[in-house]
Amino acid sequence: MNPILLALLVALVFTGIVVVHESGHYLTGKAVGIRVDQFSVGFGPMLFGRKIGETLYAIRAIPLGGFVKLAGMDGSDEAGPRSFNAHPLWQRFIVIVAGSLFNFMLPVLLFSVLLMSGAPVRVDQVDPGTPAAQAGIMPGDVVVAVDGHRIQQLSELRSAVNASEGAPIQVTVNRQGRSHTYTVRPILGLKGASGYALGVGVTGGLKPMAPVSAVGASVREVGVLIGGTFAGLYQLATDKQLGGFLGPNGVRGPVGIVKQTATEAQGGGSTLIFWVGFLSLSLGLVNILPFPALDGGRAAFLLLEAVRGRPVDPAREQMVHYVGLAILFALIGLVTYNDVLR
Repeated sequence: MNPILLALLVALVFTGIVVVHESGHYLTGKAVGIRVDQFSVGFGPMLFGRKIGETLYAIRAIPLGGFVKLAGMDGSDEAGPRSFNAHPLWQRFIVIVAGSLFNFMLPVLLFSVLLMSGAPVRVDQVDPGTPAAQAGIMPGDVVVAVDGHRIQQLSELRSAVNASEGAPIQVTVNRQGRSHTYTVRPILGLKGASGYALGVGVTGGLKPMAPVSAVGASVREVGVLIGGTFAGLYQLATDKQLGGFLGPNGVRGPVGIVKQTATEAQGGGSTLIFWVGFLSLSLGLVNILPFPALDGGRAAFLLLEAVRGRPVDPAREQMVHYVGLAILFALIGLVTYNDVLR
């Protein structure tokens, strides 16, 4: 892919995920009657801004996040009855956690679309010197048919190859929108395979699912990813062989995420869509952690207010968030430095 287009695509991915997150705060804030003063994508100097109604919509220079400014959230009561703090606790709590909830909803939507569309049988790897390599099959090819019979699942491809019993077969693939047919002679026991093989590694092979089934499967997949994320963090913290959070297998910062996004973007549409869903889910999980300056930290103060029966002094809460923000930026800098070393 052209480097410029790749850079634009990566920027679009990050911007899209941020917009989804901030839209959660924005829409729920509007819904309960809180005045929304600003919706910004990015931090730092404003590159572009336009005020529509009572809200300023802005794009800023540093594309590492974004924010929605809710009236009175800094502790002032200048917005009167439309101030954030003038609303019931349960409404404020919903507005705070809505960003992460929207980030959780995005992968469910994206995964559902993938499952309803189905996933073709795609060639990921072609072993050198094998029948597939000699015939001209290449990584990235989508297997469409074998001997004229449509292939939609991995099992159908394996059955067609084994049924040949070593006789030449006609493999039709789609490569960048064009159809190509190759004559390939499968080999028995190739690289330890139990039957006949072509010498390729393939993925995909999912038939389109009904909408209800696709949504259910997507929700389960999101649950699996959440569990896997926490399990992975636990392993990093407890398994010394993995090198810890800053080791070679550790947490990625902005540089590592951008590099991985560029890699996923070159793997095709379905690969990139899955990665976008995973990134959105990761952003939601990080933001909901009970750490000052994050949404989870603000939600923790609201829970404390519910227990005490009165809010924490706004000035003290803001100070805690400022300290948390400073620590957060320091951690981001450390992880970014580690990304560069990798």
